[in-house]
Amino acid sequence: MQRSLWLPFPNPSTYQSSMVPIQTQSQYSIGWQDTMAFFIATFTIYLCVSTSILYGFYGDARLILGPSSSRLIQSRSFFVDQIEVTNEYTNANNDIHLYAFNEKPELNSEINWTTSKFLVVEAYSRKGISLWLNEGSTICLRWEAEASSLNKLEGIVIKGEKRFEKLEPNNGKRAEYIVEEDDRYQIGILNMNARNIILTLHINVSAKIYDTTKATNKCSTRNGSCKLDLFFPITYYLVLTAPKNGNDDDDAWFVEISFMARVFSYIILLGVFMIVIFMILKCLGADYGEIHNVAEAQEVTETEPLMQPNPVTYGTNIFHEKEETNSDVSEELYDEKLCIICFDEQRNCFFVPCGHCATCYDCAQRIMDEESNSTLTDQIANPKSKVCPVCRRVINKVKRLF
Repeated sequence: MQRSLWLPFPNPSTYQSSMVPIQTQSQYSIGWQDTMAFFIATFTIYLCVSTSILYGFYGDARLILGPSSSRLIQSRSFFVDQIEVTNEYTNANNDIHLYAFNEKPELNSEINWTTSKFLVVEAYSRKGISLWLNEGSTICLRWEAEASSLNKLEGIVIKGEKRFEKLEPNNGKRAEYIVEEDDRYQIGILNMNARNIILTLHINVSAKIYDTTKATNKCSTRNGSCKLDLFFPITYYLVLTAPKNGNDDDDAWFVEISFMARVFSYIILLGVFMIVIFMILKCLGADYGEIHNVAEAQEVTETEPLMQPNPVTYGTNIFHEKEETNSDVSEELYDEKLCIICFDEQRNCFFVPCGHCATCYDCAQRIMDEESNSTLTDQIANPKSKVCPVCRRVINKVKRLF
């Protein structure tokens, strides 16, 4: 007796092929990487710009002044909240004043001052003083020394750190220089003699200074330092002024100036950078942070199920899941596991002596029972009825696998 398992199939329905959008894990990974790259690039650019502003344009500085010096500094309150000036010389005669203006002050005032220095200048070297001068100032040098060495003494002016100029002396002991640009100047005497020279240097400066009568705010370093608050968001012009008597003890006169950053402005700057860079990348076609569905073409036949198939169990209650292989291969694997007689149970036995495993144990027992239950006439007519269904070899017995 043979049994067969009939699996009813629904009537095939005809429908058109479609494009099925599929989201893959790699697309999520790419979107996350693009987002991280966008934030890293934005933060790197912001860090470079903010660092250059904080430690470059508005970094703490040590500025040089001089007797009756008047030095202009421009500061934007968008980045700076407060300015502090510290005087290295704290005696009462060396007060530094800081003036604040809403508009650039005029450089229309002039003040004259004179100082004398007793110098010992080594052979083939120079000595003098350093100070800050504005455009239009005039320097007059006059020196007194032994008559034999005057022809090898020259007045010099060094603008900034590099520009070196020699002054043409009049009568070998006097020289003049007109300042053409606001900067630091070193003025002194160059000794071209082969020996040390003792001389007296007289310096007469007619300095151009800024008019401070229209200042909106001011402070003094009488107690060593002073602070000035800047109101948002105005551009301030600051003027540092030094007293007329100057600093006779040293060759240069320095003050420390510190800029206190406005943190809120740097946060706004970060947001602006993020928006600008995002818009640039958007225009270039890079949609960062977004994940799009990729439409993959899938060929759909008329017999394709409309709903996703669920795993099924076979007669042995063993759970099988659908493998991602070709449909023909799946059907072959499916058939190889079932009994070739009943197509219901799994193959769980083999025949001796051929060794074929083609049926379930129940069907194999039925083959063996047919021989024992048959009549003598049937055995004579069909002497080899107890045979393997695969190779038709006579079966002696059945062995169970599990």
